[in-house]
Amino acid sequence: MNYKKISQTIKNKVSELLEELRSGISERVDSRAFGAMIEKRITQNWDNICAKLGYDPLNVPGRRTIFDFACKIENQLFGFDVKTKDLDTTKYSDGGVCAVGNLLKYMANDKGIFVIAEFGHNKSGVKNESRDIEYIRIAPFHCLPKDTYRIENLGTGQVRMNYTINQVWDEIEWNRSYPDFFDIFCELALTHYNRVKADADKRIQAIVEFKNNNYSHFKFNR
Repeated sequence: MNYKKISQTIKNKVSELLEELRSGISERVDSRAFGAMIEKRITQNWDNICAKLGYDPLNVPGRRTIFDFACKIENQLFGFDVKTKDLDTTKYSDGGVCAVGNLLKYMANDKGIFVIAEFGHNKSGVKNESRDIEYIRIAPFHCLPKDTYRIENLGTGQVRMNYTINQVWDEIEWNRSYPDFFDIFCELALTHYNRVKADADKRIQAIVEFKNNNYSHFKFNR
């Protein structure tokens, strides 16, 4: 399956849909509101986009899914997660994706292709109270460069991205297989959970020592 061609085709249709936003028409200057507006605009027109491309649209998922809209292409499930990137360098972006378990369940159990639809935006140079879309990048998550992935200790482990898709566009491995991705990701996950376990064991020992010493002095050992 040609992931690059599929990504480019969908990107072109989404670009057509959002063309007016490239000229600073939106009156929403807040970054989060702007992102929500983009997601809503796409989901409202998703059936039409799929019809033009010959894809089978699926119902808009509930809040617990890891993607915002989906379709089947050649009987293969594709789920798209909208990510908006404020290009203001003073604004923080954590690169959050989803929980480790949810990602693996979707990719391994549901056999779905998880795709990031990234929209870089900035304050408009045309209209003060508006934003411009500077770029649109769409790519399968499992094809991103190895050093893009990271896991942080939130809940049962949160998947994040070190770089935007735009930053690593020329390094994307469009032909990477799922087994090759799982080789990369599972090693990353094992390293993360072993580190978390070691830290937890130290904290458990510190609590035990605190109790055994009649609560006289406490510190977490490094």
